[in-house]
Amino acid sequence: MILIKNYRSLAPVILLLFVPKFSYAVNSSVCRLDSLLTAASSQAHAQVKPLQQAKLAAEISAKVVKVAIKVGDKVAKGDLLFRLDDREWGLQIRQLDAEIEGIRARHKLAVYQLQQRTKLYKSANISEELLRQQKTEVASLNAELKSQNFQKQQIQLTLSKTKIRAPFNGVIVERNVSLGDWVNPGQPVASLLNPDKVEIQAFLDAQQLVSLERATDFELHIDQEIFPVKRQSLLPMLDSDTNLRPLILKPTGKIPLPGSQGQLRWQSAIRKLPFRYLLKRGEYYGLMLLVDKQAQFHKLPQALPGRSVAIDLPADTLIITTGFRELQSGDWVENQGCFDE
Repeated sequence: MILIKNYRSLAPVILLLFVPKFSYAVNSSVCRLDSLLTAASSQAHAQVKPLQQAKLAAEISAKVVKVAIKVGDKVAKGDLLFRLDDREWGLQIRQLDAEIEGIRARHKLAVYQLQQRTKLYKSANISEELLRQQKTEVASLNAELKSQNFQKQQIQLTLSKTKIRAPFNGVIVERNVSLGDWVNPGQPVASLLNPDKVEIQAFLDAQQLVSLERATDFELHIDQEIFPVKRQSLLPMLDSDTNLRPLILKPTGKIPLPGSQGQLRWQSAIRKLPFRYLLKRGEYYGLMLLVDKQAQFHKLPQALPGRSVAIDLPADTLIITTGFRELQSGDWVENQGCFDE
């Protein structure tokens, strides 16, 4: 049996054995979730595409005898751009006109003879065979006349192709032939662009599509210029190169230049939490919540680097906003109120 004589010196040691063990509490700013949410703005790469752009080509083989345009010229729909040598088809038209005139004269005579033979047949002065022969002659001349007229229409169509005209209003951006050149069917002669008819095309990922649901105030930012645009359609397909969903928009004011690229920006009605309140644990981004005075990591699988994120948590959820990157789940936290660092 051991006797402790100086029990007073052991009192502090005995007292420590019965004191509960607590972790050190970290002083942090803690804010309600709803006070941190913002009407997030989203953005996506966009490009301006012309709706009217054409490479004009010859449709027949002929020599260029007139060039009416140069690069940079503004043209209106129907304006003559090039004229090809049309003498060969002009001669064919005149030859056909002469042949058609002869057929019409023969047809007029045959019709008159048919009328006379019909009278004679009714008075029994000629046979039915002679009447049928005359009817056949008239029908044959009718068919010949139709054939010649059809052939004339074909030549007139070819003749119309000797004049190359602008299919729409625009600007000549390229000229490929000069006076005296020989062109063949399908050979490019010029390129025409209408800079006033454009659409904006952007490609959106899954999170951007969510923010698009009740989006407002679409703007296209190109260098230092801002172009207001309006949503037109979300295509029901994925782009084969990017695996993103194409969104088509149209300008509502000043027209951006076709071919230019920039950033499409819009305001989402869905409020989001700024990325600065997120941290990464393992493979997931997430939040550090305050639950019963302790830090608790809440992962957000949908979060992407650098982007605000929509959160499905109660509005009064407490979020640790300072020093949270050094905390581990279970650490004690002293709520110092909501403030910025």
